[in-house]
Amino acid sequence: MSVIGLSKACCLETDKSPEGVEGNDQGLYTNQRKQSTLFIKITIENILLVMLGLLVNYDQIKGETIMSDGELITREDIQHLPQSVQRCMKYSQVIGTPKIKKVCLKQTGIFKTAPHKPWAPFTADQWFNVDGASFEWRMDMKMAPFVHVKGVDRLSDGKGEMKIRLFGIIPLINAKGPEIDQGSMTRYLSEMIWFPQGFINEYIRWEAIDDFSARAIFTVHDKSVEGIFYFDDLGRMTEFTCDRYSSEGKEMVLRPWHATIYEYGECDGVMIGTKGKVTWRRPEGDYTYIDLEITELKHE
Repeated sequence: MSVIGLSKACCLETDKSPEGVEGNDQGLYTNQRKQSTLFIKITIENILLVMLGLLVNYDQIKGETIMSDGELITREDIQHLPQSVQRCMKYSQVIGTPKIKKVCLKQTGIFKTAPHKPWAPFTADQWFNVDGASFEWRMDMKMAPFVHVKGVDRLSDGKGEMKIRLFGIIPLINAKGPEIDQGSMTRYLSEMIWFPQGFINEYIRWEAIDDFSARAIFTVHDKSVEGIFYFDDLGRMTEFTCDRYSSEGKEMVLRPWHATIYEYGECDGVMIGTKGKVTWRRPEGDYTYIDLEITELKHE
């Protein structure tokens, strides 16, 4: 029912004269009643219009709130990026999708704890806080029949930490310090290939190298790390390289570190590298220590 129709319905009985009123008195009474009816009708219409206006404004405010919560990545957001990184953003299909705050993923693969050691299968769950530039990685690795090692690798507020426990109980490694901080920050930077939406965040500064590569500098507080991303002509990331601290005996040595992507797919609507491996470049030869696959991924 319209606002006018509702006001008429409210005043439907007001035109009738009461019994016992006749002649001029009746005419005067009728005019007074009509004036009262008109006043009531206008008042009701105004009240209903105000209420309708408030409802419309509420819906608009609510809609604006929803839109601000789901702010989209636009072409303007990527204009400051090097051309190779822009090409990656377009290939990954993130233009026009919501900006994200969290990423959850699952991995499976094989891991080698030392160059001379055999490969061991593992599964892992990982969580990223994109706004806070932090992550936590929880791994379960089968070293031998009935022998499992559980590990946690995390970055929070620019500080890294690594814990490895036999059967998840007996401590084997508990590592902290500046070298671990550098390694964890470098890992976060390289693993942004799984959420390229984060490439536009303020804690990443980009420098173009050529049409197929760009340097990224990742800063948290007073700490910075950097690495080079390589892309093909489609915009797929093919490799990430940097210098990262390697644990060699009782020393932490800065070595070239290479992450290579060799298979791609769509996860949660985003095209990313789904299979890859990581290699240390050492004087005695390359040491590839992990080969993994992303089996599940969710952006939030």
